Amino acid sequence: MKQLNLFYIAFAIILYAVHLSPWSKLLHPNVSMIFVFLAFQSYLTFNIAQIGLKDGKEKFVQFQLVNLTIRFILSLSFIGFFAYSGTPEIYLFVINFFVLYLCSANFEIIGLLRNLRRF
Repeated sequence: MKQLNLFYIAFAIILYAVHLSPWSKLLHPNVSMIFVFLAFQSYLTFNIAQIGLKDGKEKFVQFQLVNLTIRFILSLSFIGFFAYSGTPEIYLFVINFFVLYLCSANFEIIGLLRNLRRF
Protein backbone atom coordinates (compact mmCIF):
# COMPACT_ATOMS: atom_id res chain seq x y z
CA MET A 1 0.00 0.00 0.00
CA LYS A 2 2.92 2.30 0.73
CA GLN A 3 4.21 1.94 -2.84
CA LEU A 4 0.75 2.65 -4.23
CA ASN A 5 0.47 5.83 -2.17
CA LEU A 6 3.95 6.98 -3.20
CA PHE A 7 3.14 6.31 -6.84
CA TYR A 8 -0.04 8.39 -6.74
CA ILE A 9 1.67 11.22 -4.87
CA ALA A 10 4.41 11.33 -7.52
CA PHE A 11 1.75 11.07 -10.22
CA ALA A 12 -0.14 14.03 -8.72
CA ILE A 13 3.04 16.10 -8.62
CA ILE A 14 3.72 15.35 -12.29
CA LEU A 15 0.14 16.28 -13.25
CA TYR A 16 0.41 19.52 -11.29
CA ALA A 17 3.72 20.34 -13.01
CA VAL A 18 2.17 19.70 -16.43
CA HIS A 19 -0.79 21.87 -15.42
CA LEU A 20 1.59 24.77 -14.69
CA SER A 21 3.63 24.26 -17.87
CA PRO A 22 2.81 25.42 -21.40
CA TRP A 23 1.54 21.88 -22.08
CA SER A 24 -1.49 22.48 -19.90
CA LYS A 25 -3.64 22.78 -23.02
CA LEU A 26 -3.16 19.00 -23.42
CA LEU A 27 -5.02 18.39 -20.14
CA HIS A 28 -8.79 18.33 -19.90
CA PRO A 29 -10.30 20.58 -17.20
CA ASN A 30 -11.65 17.44 -15.47
CA VAL A 31 -8.27 15.68 -15.29
CA SER A 32 -8.35 15.92 -11.51
CA MET A 33 -11.61 13.95 -11.49
CA ILE A 34 -9.94 11.29 -13.64
CA PHE A 35 -7.00 11.15 -11.25
CA VAL A 36 -9.21 10.78 -8.17
CA PHE A 37 -11.29 8.11 -9.91
CA LEU A 38 -8.22 6.10 -10.87
CA ALA A 39 -6.76 6.42 -7.38
CA PHE A 40 -10.04 5.18 -5.87
CA GLN A 41 -10.20 2.36 -8.40
CA SER A 42 -6.65 1.29 -7.58
CA TYR A 43 -7.36 1.41 -3.85
CA LEU A 44 -10.47 -0.73 -4.32
CA THR A 45 -8.73 -3.32 -6.48
CA PHE A 46 -5.73 -3.38 -4.13
CA ASN A 47 -8.00 -4.29 -1.23
CA ILE A 48 -9.70 -7.00 -3.28
CA ALA A 49 -6.28 -8.40 -4.22
CA GLN A 50 -5.31 -8.48 -0.55
CA ILE A 51 -8.36 -10.64 0.13
CA GLY A 52 -7.16 -12.98 -2.62
CA LEU A 53 -3.72 -13.20 -1.01
CA LYS A 54 -5.20 -14.52 2.24
CA ASP A 55 -5.77 -18.21 2.86
CA GLY A 56 -2.59 -19.46 1.26
CA LYS A 57 -2.92 -17.54 -2.01
CA GLU A 58 -5.14 -20.25 -3.46
CA LYS A 59 -7.59 -17.83 -5.06
CA PHE A 60 -5.19 -15.06 -6.05
CA VAL A 61 -5.64 -15.51 -9.80
CA GLN A 62 -9.44 -15.57 -9.52
CA PHE A 63 -9.40 -12.35 -7.49
CA GLN A 64 -7.14 -10.72 -10.09
CA LEU A 65 -9.65 -11.61 -12.80
CA VAL A 66 -12.39 -10.10 -10.67
CA ASN A 67 -10.24 -6.97 -10.34
CA LEU A 68 -9.83 -6.70 -14.11
CA THR A 69 -13.57 -7.06 -14.58
CA ILE A 70 -14.35 -4.43 -11.95
CA ARG A 71 -11.81 -2.02 -13.44
CA PHE A 72 -13.26 -2.51 -16.92
CA ILE A 73 -16.87 -1.96 -15.83
CA LEU A 74 -16.03 1.04 -13.64
CA SER A 75 -13.93 2.63 -16.39
CA LEU A 76 -16.63 2.23 -19.01
CA SER A 77 -19.22 3.61 -16.60
CA PHE A 78 -17.01 6.60 -15.78
CA ILE A 79 -16.38 7.48 -19.42
CA GLY A 80 -20.00 6.82 -20.30
CA PHE A 81 -21.23 9.13 -17.55
CA PHE A 82 -19.06 12.00 -18.73
CA ALA A 83 -19.93 11.37 -22.39
CA TYR A 84 -23.65 11.25 -21.59
CA SER A 85 -23.52 14.39 -19.44
CA GLY A 86 -22.19 16.39 -22.39
CA THR A 87 -18.65 17.08 -21.24
CA PRO A 88 -16.96 19.56 -23.59
CA GLU A 89 -13.90 18.29 -25.46
CA ILE A 90 -14.88 14.67 -24.87
CA TYR A 91 -12.09 13.38 -27.12
CA LEU A 92 -9.47 15.13 -25.00
CA PHE A 93 -11.17 13.71 -21.90
CA VAL A 94 -11.04 10.15 -23.26
CA ILE A 95 -7.42 10.52 -24.36
CA ASN A 96 -6.44 11.89 -20.94
CA PHE A 97 -8.33 9.07 -19.26
CA PHE A 98 -6.59 6.34 -21.23
CA VAL A 99 -3.14 7.85 -20.82
CA LEU A 100 -3.61 8.11 -17.05
CA TYR A 101 -5.22 4.67 -16.96
CA LEU A 102 -2.29 3.08 -18.78
CA CYS A 103 0.20 4.79 -16.48
CA SER A 104 -1.59 3.55 -13.37
CA ALA A 105 -2.19 0.10 -14.85
CA ASN A 106 1.49 -0.19 -15.73
CA PHE A 107 2.40 0.30 -12.08
CA GLU A 108 -0.12 -2.30 -10.99
CA ILE A 109 0.97 -4.79 -13.66
CA ILE A 110 4.56 -4.55 -12.46
CA GLY A 111 3.37 -5.26 -8.90
CA LEU A 112 1.15 -8.08 -10.13
CA LEU A 113 3.98 -9.74 -12.03
CA ARG A 114 6.10 -9.59 -8.92
CA ASN A 115 3.39 -11.46 -7.01
CA LEU A 116 2.79 -14.00 -9.78
CA ARG A 117 6.44 -15.03 -9.80
CA ARG A 118 5.92 -16.51 -6.34
CA PHE A 119 3.56 -19.21 -7.67
